[in-house]
Amino acid sequence: MEYVTIVVMLALMQYIWFSIEVGRARGRFEVQVPATSGSDGFERYFRAHQNTTEQLVVFLPAIFACGYYVNALFAAVMGLIFITGRWLYFRGYTDPEKSRTAGFAIGMLANMLMILSTLYMAGAAALG
Repeated sequence: MEYVTIVVMLALMQYIWFSIEVGRARGRFEVQVPATSGSDGFERYFRAHQNTTEQLVVFLPAIFACGYYVNALFAAVMGLIFITGRWLYFRGYTDPEKSRTAGFAIGMLANMLMILSTLYMAGAAALG
């Protein structure tokens, strides 16, 4: 489970970086605290970060359960795929010239593979 833990820490570091980017965007687009709207540019950063928060709620239990019930290396690889998808999503969302679709799909696919494989293995274990 060490690989799973390392990947989770990388995901949390990425999340912190996204937080820093939101703060920098707040300054760049002159959006005063506590406002969360007012500039399309700032809102892109804010929403990309908020969506990552929402996805972490699924990712964190999924990767730990997958590492336990399925395979730690498989879970860690899926976690790295999730992190890559989140990075592509964040870059795609914050740049009006790019699309966030591929990044969202990659992250969602990694989460779904972890959830479904865990559900299968835990179900199989429960049925004996």
